[in-house]
Amino acid sequence: MIYPCDKNSVAKAVSILKRGEIIIYPTDTLYGFGVDATNSKAIKSLNLLKNRSDPLSIILSSCNQIKNYGKLTKENKKLVNKILPGPFTILINSIKSNLSQLVYESSKYIGIRVPNHSFPIKIVEMLGCPIVTTSVNKKNQTPLNDISIIEKAFPEVNIFKDKINIDSKGSTIINLTLNPYKIIRDGDGVL
Repeated sequence: MIYPCDKNSVAKAVSILKRGEIIIYPTDTLYGFGVDATNSKAIKSLNLLKNRSDPLSIILSSCNQIKNYGKLTKENKKLVNKILPGPFTILINSIKSNLSQLVYESSKYIGIRVPNHSFPIKIVEMLGCPIVTTSVNKKNQTPLNDISIIEKAFPEVNIFKDKINIDSKGSTIINLTLNPYKIIRDGDGVL
């Protein structure tokens, strides 16, 4: 089923996530698969759908929440406040939290996004916990950006759309655990 990204759809998306199901939603870069990041069963379903079990990133509704999931130095906080919300994923050392261990897999890092897009932000606010964010594709395949192709590839997943087709390289991934920080993947975010 395809839903527009409006106020009613936020509540619909949250209801689907609370049932442990997967959604597809827009960000400020690519469309993403999302599940409740505290629900291991939902993450297992997502990993099965993507044919992968790699560490996952999460979406938070604000930079203020980062301290609940990872450690930032004072220097890194300044950078993060400049680039987020925006098309960046930051990698930081994780701390004990309510997230499923499947988010981390065997990594000691947590990937965090605060996208500059109101729809996923409102979902996280209403759900009351982070959602997983990962591109809409199977492992080792190109991310899908066209709604008609996404719908054919994943007909069983509820889709929330704002644009038919997105032109994006994805988020720029920055490892903030290194000094100086290191760009792991060039994406839409430019420093």
